[in-house]
Amino acid sequence: MEDLSGTRLKIYYFLLSQGKPMSLRKIQRELNISSPSVVQYHIKRLMEMGLVSETDQGYVVSKVVLEDYVRIRSSLLPKSIFMASFFITSLIMLFILRNSLDVAFVYSILVIGVAAVFSISDFLKKRAKFKF
Repeated sequence: MEDLSGTRLKIYYFLLSQGKPMSLRKIQRELNISSPSVVQYHIKRLMEMGLVSETDQGYVVSKVVLEDYVRIRSSLLPKSIFMASFFITSLIMLFILRNSLDVAFVYSILVIGVAAVFSISDFLKKRAKFKF
């Protein structure tokens, strides 16, 4: 199976986020791709991979392979953003509810802080992957 990356990944993500059939020209314009033939090349590869199909109105995603993402309306969000928000909220609650500055409090801040940093880092990497 071919790789789902670069322009091909952007086209796949775009089609997935639209949720309706899109023409080659519309994809080309929206993603600022040099020509419709470049889009057609990548669409053909996506169809060979079984990820995209052609309808009378245009091209649509036929198989979702981005399992680490959640679709909210027309946006795909990495699940790590939900983890990051949970950890950040936990940190805030720790500071609000703290009784004293003991070892358990410091350890909790450290563990939750590290988890928050890793979640945020993962989110930023995945978000950068889909920058158009």
